Amino acid sequence: MRYTRRQFVHTGFSFAALLALRGTIRADAPNAAPSATRRGLLFDAADLPRIRATLQRPEFREFWDSMTKADFAADEKFLTQELSLKNHIADMSRAQVIMLRSAFVHVVSPDPSHLAIARAALSRLLAYPRWDWLRDRHQQPVAVMRGAGTCIGLALVAEWLAAELSADEHDAITRGMANEGGPSCYRGLHDMTHHDDAGAWSLNADEEGLPPVDVAHWPRILDETNLRIVCTAGLAAAASHLRDRHPDAAKWLALTRDSLARYGDRLPKDGSFPEGVGYWDYTFSHYIFTLEVLRRKFGIDDRAHVDFRGQARFALEMTMPTIGHPDDCISIGDSGSAAGAVPLSWIAREFRDPTAQFLARQPGAIRPTWSTCWAAVWFDASVPARLSADAALDRRQALGIVISRTGWTMQDAVVTLRSGGPVNHEHADRNSVMFTAHGERLLNDPVHASYSTKDPKWLLRQTEAHTSVLIDGKGHVYHDGRDGTNASTAVATIQDYRVGAGWMTVTSDAADAYRRAGHPVELVQRSLIYLKPGVLAIFDRILLTEARSVQARFQAFNDDLGGRVSAGGRVFEITRPHASLRARVSSAASFSLAAGRLNLPEASGIYPYAELQSATAREHRFLTVCTAAPQGEDHGEIEVTQRNASWHVTGSHRGQTVKMSIDSTGPNQPPAVILSE
Repeated sequence: MRYTRRQFVHTGFSFAALLALRGTIRADAPNAAPSATRRGLLFDAADLPRIRATLQRPEFREFWDSMTKADFAADEKFLTQELSLKNHIADMSRAQVIMLRSAFVHVVSPDPSHLAIARAALSRLLAYPRWDWLRDRHQQPVAVMRGAGTCIGLALVAEWLAAELSADEHDAITRGMANEGGPSCYRGLHDMTHHDDAGAWSLNADEEGLPPVDVAHWPRILDETNLRIVCTAGLAAAASHLRDRHPDAAKWLALTRDSLARYGDRLPKDGSFPEGVGYWDYTFSHYIFTLEVLRRKFGIDDRAHVDFRGQARFALEMTMPTIGHPDDCISIGDSGSAAGAVPLSWIAREFRDPTAQFLARQPGAIRPTWSTCWAAVWFDASVPARLSADAALDRRQALGIVISRTGWTMQDAVVTLRSGGPVNHEHADRNSVMFTAHGERLLNDPVHASYSTKDPKWLLRQTEAHTSVLIDGKGHVYHDGRDGTNASTAVATIQDYRVGAGWMTVTSDAADAYRRAGHPVELVQRSLIYLKPGVLAIFDRILLTEARSVQARFQAFNDDLGGRVSAGGRVFEITRPHASLRARVSSAASFSLAAGRLNLPEASGIYPYAELQSATAREHRFLTVCTAAPQGEDHGEIEVTQRNASWHVTGSHRGQTVKMSIDSTGPNQPPAVILSE
């Protein structure tokens, strides 16, 4: 049913009733109605002094400057001359950001220029004939990302600017939420939940700005991804805005709660997040928004579905600060930065969690983006900021990711192995390795791979772009991107994992992932022996049913053009401005070492690597012993001897004694590793 302004008036809903029902955040706004009986979506008028004080803290200065010092001329030009009502992916998103940014600034620090541009952006958003680019099998609009974001934005702006918006503006918001926002978010969540019966989705025929993608299977694909929660947040906003005024509002609320519980129950019990820490930040900003709406507007507390303290530990585990990039992270898959302050500030406040507060106050966590306003709302300066006693240096996550570190500063070392199964936003990266030390990425995992198969940087998603093994120059199974950046079918399995005082060993077999790509494999086994802080041995064992050549690539970080790779004989080196890595290679058969670079146009970046090439055979064993040192310091003397299937490594590096043996005679078993004092 379509709702008109007249119908809302006839049901007893008028502008005056809206102000009384919704209340107003602005305690100092002219003609503001009292709001004693209803709480704001995220905060109340009484919270404004605290929020203003938070925004004056040094940590929030860059964010607040970015919000208050807007380029109004550029915004106005975009809204009046450049925005396309057929472009949701970029133009609608930008209009949402302009509206929410300036509405928040105005509610905190009244400013007529921000009020005017917020209303202009609101007008352009309401002009969109549909709020997303998706259709269900009945050709009805489906809201997942932009439609949900519009519901959230309109609900907040209707509250924040309650006294400043006209009756026509309020009515237009409400009609849009009733006719487009709520129903289309409900369709999206319903189809994800019942994806086996949902039928195929499709794109709007005249949509602009989208990469080529097949969305037919998205009800199934999106069911367990971050977009389920974005849609859930949009539906919560619509249910709150139209509570008691729309016949489906109660149904929307019920599906919102079902979705929160369904999603929370699927998460790993150790607090880790399958799509990576960057998408954890995005997902749980919206999850927490939904929790707050339910609690503040409906008196419903659904926090128990998620172990938020465990998630704060996960966010800590994935940090990997490097020089110039304090918010760098273990960039497995599409994650590009560490967790931001939005969900962390809420976790710190709600649970008095010092680890979450520690992370929220790290450089780079409070970002100059509009959504940081939620962090300003939730930040509680009284929570202490420190690492908890349960902050573990060695961690095997339920996801199959193994992390071993020496500490949490830029100068500490971090080693990571990516084992485990398929997840959304993944790369073809099973058994890939990262090694960071002395503030530099020394063995790299690519950041900023393209989401579009038409972009050459789609290659960064492939095994060839990771510190991984290739067979005849080819990687393991992935997908062709026709459905987007969804999960593949690749699996790697951890066979052994051990830790001790100053060391960690792990073995993972990725044969399944390579077999699915058509390779004749029995075993694709990689073992790491990490002697903290500066020695990492990588032992690869590949068993094939047919003779093939095998390559092992070791990627250098070069996004800033500061990476160099040299190789020759049995040694290769990776140098960065502040640190270097030297690797000695030994193999059971003949091999060669060479420096190379990914086959990408220079406009897409230069990606150098060292490559070990093992001669064609059915069985391959090779050991790579890496040492890390600050730039300008020498690497130690490491000697590797090999006999049959056994290796012995002795020597010293920067005062660290190295003595280990590796025996791989057992059939398909993890190698036996002996570490000596």
